[in-house]
Amino acid sequence: MARRASKSLLKSAGKRKIKPRTPKHFDEKYLGPEPSWGDDIATSSQIMNAYSWYNYFYNTKEKIKLLFDHYPRDKKEIHLLKRLPDWKINSTCCYQARMMSNGCKLPESSVKYFNDNIDLLLTEAKKIQAEKKVEAKSKVTVSIQDRIKEQISEYIGEIEEQVDLFMLGKYKTDFDMYKWLQHNNVKSQQSNAIADYYRPWLNELHEVKKNTCEQLKEGYSHLKKAELNRFIDFLTGLIDDASTWGANQKTVRKTRAKKPPSVEKQVVKLKYLTENKDYKVVSVAPASIIGANQLWLFNVKYRKLTVYNAMGPAGFSVKGTSLKGYDPDNSETKTLRKPHDILPRVLSGGKRVLSKVMAEINSKGNQPNGRINGDTILLRVVK
Repeated sequence: MARRASKSLLKSAGKRKIKPRTPKHFDEKYLGPEPSWGDDIATSSQIMNAYSWYNYFYNTKEKIKLLFDHYPRDKKEIHLLKRLPDWKINSTCCYQARMMSNGCKLPESSVKYFNDNIDLLLTEAKKIQAEKKVEAKSKVTVSIQDRIKEQISEYIGEIEEQVDLFMLGKYKTDFDMYKWLQHNNVKSQQSNAIADYYRPWLNELHEVKKNTCEQLKEGYSHLKKAELNRFIDFLTGLIDDASTWGANQKTVRKTRAKKPPSVEKQVVKLKYLTENKDYKVVSVAPASIIGANQLWLFNVKYRKLTVYNAMGPAGFSVKGTSLKGYDPDNSETKTLRKPHDILPRVLSGGKRVLSKVMAEINSKGNQPNGRINGDTILLRVVK
């Protein structure tokens, strides 16, 4: 009969911590860890075994990273090497860079192999860099004027086909120049250029009709009188339609509406008094003035109470130290004899109270100039 384990054994077993086993990588179990190196120069067999190990554990991208992360020469050369495609870079050089970084003393032949291959790669990378610079310089930027000329030439080429068809069709055609311009959405500048192109030809036909030049008469001797008239009408139609279309396409350029400055930008230069302890008043935020319909100010130095009413629904704006957008005929400033009695009413009163305040002040009223200075409290804003 099996014995029951004693309580002390069970207690001690419960307290004992059993560390979980961490199995080694399956491949490393057979191929071993990354090669390590001593103080002696590595032998050929050690080097070949190391190459086999890196070749097994690293793909192409990872091999290149080995070279760049452990580059034993001038780090500035890496920038050039990165111009090359991955397949161009020698895998052996990648392994050697990692091995040297880990303390491997390569024989002189291996070091020479590394340096020679890197030099070849750098030479090729420099060629690629030079070719790209030449290619960039060879790219000629076509100006807008040249593009317009090219487009006009293409349009005239298409119209010339219609002229040829007109002449081959016994100087008769159903071609509608205006519809063609409309279909191709020809711009005003191009359309006017087309009209200018055909005007000298039309003038030439008119000279033929007048019979004033023997050379022209001989050159157009194959045309009958009716055909000449139809030819003149045809070119006249081309020119008139092109001119009309060009004029229709011209639109008056709209004046760009100036974007109003931001609220913060409008009030950044505004000078005002933040607080006055004698009259127990503080200024409201200056940004609240923008777009408001009514503004109350109090100049503590001269005991001047001012009310501004906006000119229109857009409300006030501020430029520098001046208030803009107020109605001068509906704004007023007065000197207060008893500021302590009036100011609380302005601060706490409703619209009905505010509408009577200035009338109740027994002093002469004046028209304000919109200036706000460092002695002025921004007393109240009404939206």
